[in-house]
Amino acid sequence: MSRLRRYRESAGLTQAELADRAGVSRQLIGAAESGRNLPRVDAAVAVAAALNMAVETLFGTGSLPTDVITGEVPSDGALLRVGRVGSHLVTAGAHGGSRGWGPADGQFENGVFVPFIDLRDGLVVAGCEPGLEVLEGTLRQSGAAALSVMASSAAAIDALRAGRVHAAVVHGPALARAPEVPGTVRIRLASWEVGLAGAPDAEQGWVDEALSGRLPVAQREPGAGVQQTFMTAVATSDVPGPRVRTHLEAAACASLAGIPAVTIEPAALAVGARFHALGYHDTELWIDEQWKTDPAVVEALDVITSRVFRLRLLTAGGYDLSVLGTQVP
Repeated sequence: MSRLRRYRESAGLTQAELADRAGVSRQLIGAAESGRNLPRVDAAVAVAAALNMAVETLFGTGSLPTDVITGEVPSDGALLRVGRVGSHLVTAGAHGGSRGWGPADGQFENGVFVPFIDLRDGLVVAGCEPGLEVLEGTLRQSGAAALSVMASSAAAIDALRAGRVHAAVVHGPALARAPEVPGTVRIRLASWEVGLAGAPDAEQGWVDEALSGRLPVAQREPGAGVQQTFMTAVATSDVPGPRVRTHLEAAACASLAGIPAVTIEPAALAVGARFHALGYHDTELWIDEQWKTDPAVVEALDVITSRVFRLRLLTAGGYDLSVLGTQVP
C-alpha cells in the first residue's frame, strides 16, 4: 500500500474527498496512490497540506533515486529527467550541451526528488543509438515519463542486469553476450555501418592516417561496440585522441573540429561528415522479461514499429530497417 493511500485512509478520507480538499482531480490522487506518477510540486504541496503533512514524508520514494548508468544518488540541487522501473525511481541529467538545456522533470533537494510536472510511467532504456532520443521525444509528447540514456552496449547491459532499466540497446560484438543475460526478450531494431567519420574537406589519405595511429582520433569507451570494431582495424593499441560519449558527439568532432572519429554512418550523415566503413553492426533491444507486458514497454514497442518512427529513421539515412520489430527466436 502506498504512503499516500495509507495516510489518506488514516484521515478517514476518500480519494474524492482528499482531491476536493487539495483542489486537485481525483484521477491525480488515484494515479499517485498506484505509483503511476508523481504529482508536480504544486499539487504535491497541496495534497500534503490537505493531510497536514510534510510533502517529503508523503511523496518520498522510500529508497533514494539513482542514476540509470552509475547507480549513484544524484547530487543535491541536480535538475533531472526521471523514470520508474518497477518501484525504483531512476534518473538522468537534464539534456544540455550543444543542444541547449532541455526540460527537467524535477529537482533533487535534500534527499528527495521534487517533481515539476505530472507524467505517467514510460520506458526506461539505455544504449547508444541516436534513434532512442526520437523514441523518448515521441513518448514524452504523449505524456509518458520515457527516459533514454546514451551509454555503451556494455554499460547498458550492466544497467539492465542491475534492474535500473526496462531495456538495453545492444549492438556489435556485445550481441555475443546474450547467454550471459538470461530472461530477456530480444527485439531486432536496425543495422548500420560503423567506422570513421572525417571532416567534410578531409584530405585524401585521412583514413590511412587515422588507422596508422599517427593521427588523433575521437574515440568511445572500451565497452562501446564501435570502439571494439575500431581497435580490431587500427595498427596500434595506443591511439591518441579525446574520448566522447555518443555517436553524435563523435561525428561532431569530425565535422566541426576536423578530428577523425569512431562512430556510425547515421551519425556522420546527420552532421555532414565524410564516412569510411569498418564493419556492419546489427542492433537489438533487450527487454527484461518481467517487463514485457508492462504498459510502458508495450507503448514503446508500438512506437518503434510504427510507420512514423520508421520514416524518421529512414530520413536520417544510413539505417537498414528490414527486420525492425521482429523478435529473435
